[in-house]
Amino acid sequence: MSKTQLFCFSYAGGNASFFDVIEKDMPDFAFVKLEYAGHGTRHREAFYHDFEALSTDLFLHFKDMYQGGAYALFGYSMGTITLVELLKKIIREPKIQNPCQVFLAAHEPHSKAELAEFSDEQLDEWVKEKTIQFGGVPDKLIGNQSFWRMYLPLYRADYSLIGKYKFEELNLVSDVPATIFYSQTDTPRCEMELWKKFFVGECDYYVFEGNHFFIQEHHQEIAQIMCAKLQS
Repeated sequence: MSKTQLFCFSYAGGNASFFDVIEKDMPDFAFVKLEYAGHGTRHREAFYHDFEALSTDLFLHFKDMYQGGAYALFGYSMGTITLVELLKKIIREPKIQNPCQVFLAAHEPHSKAELAEFSDEQLDEWVKEKTIQFGGVPDKLIGNQSFWRMYLPLYRADYSLIGKYKFEELNLVSDVPATIFYSQTDTPRCEMELWKKFFVGECDYYVFEGNHFFIQEHHQEIAQIMCAKLQS
């Protein structure tokens, strides 16, 4: 019997290896960690200009990797936007069944239009400040210019996409069961509750201590919840 596939979508500036930490806790499932163009193993490819281009590209990769049968989607931070845009395409594709479960973490469904108004210099400073605040940069690298020369273009490209994205225009109402992970200090429950507008069936919430990347400290707990959801 083939393993249930779990398609994963990373945060802004991240790559597919971000999910390695939780993959080890879920050996009974087949992780498919889709990489964004311009990131990780696809670093030589051009960045996307909007989420339509991103989701169109990843939908092709999804169809290539999907083996049939039950599967789930897991989006972390920016990956939640990727997830809902991909889900829209899946729903319109009659040859592919809907996922049995979606997992959304560390991002409220709220537009960040202010990012689109920043100059390149303002956006770079905002990205640096936000990434450090999120806990995405080790202390020893905060002042490392080589690090920022390499990674700032990735963060800038992804946050530019987020700044253009309008949740007010998201045409999605799905009864696929949704499980939502968050940290109260990062994305308060009242804002995460807005996901119920788009996922109208079963919608369960789990809160964790920590910063934006709470998965690093709580991957075993999160894995247990995900396994239980996928095995039910």
